[in-house]
Amino acid sequence: MDKEKWRILFRYTFEFMAAGFAGWIYEVATVWIMFRYFDNRGILHMPIVPIYAVGAFLLLAVMGRKKHSVPFIFVVSFAVTTVFELGASYLLEAIFHQQFWTYETWPLSILDRSCVISSAIFGILAVVYFYGLHPLSGKISKKLPVPACAVISVTAIAAVTADLIISAAQLLNNK
Repeated sequence: MDKEKWRILFRYTFEFMAAGFAGWIYEVATVWIMFRYFDNRGILHMPIVPIYAVGAFLLLAVMGRKKHSVPFIFVVSFAVTTVFELGASYLLEAIFHQQFWTYETWPLSILDRSCVISSAIFGILAVVYFYGLHPLSGKISKKLPVPACAVISVTAIAAVTADLIISAAQLLNNK
């Protein structure tokens, strides 16, 4: 792989890990604030919730590389993440035969699988992604030596892939 492709791989690996970790922090903090107990959220053993990373990449694909205004990012992200969260909840339930989240007690719940409040929070997180994390990953990928980009990317991808395989197998065996 040429040098530029290693930098691109690092950039998106970094963003996946960071967005997934931010999602884990958000999930853990939400449970702590609402119910006053720690719950290691997500399906992975690592402190990463992949749906947040996939959602960030979905938004990047929808909005492209063009710089958008904060209100535009918020509104588009609000709409896209609402539909994505609804679809993902049904897909994950079909695969694993369990419901991973519910908004049944939240005001403004959408089919108990999404919520206007959470969609607004996802809109705010998307603004942080587009104005903070995405530019930061570009800067870091340009400053790191290419061998470091390669090693970090391959190691992170291997770790997440192994965790995903182990976690999915455990979930499928527990159904």
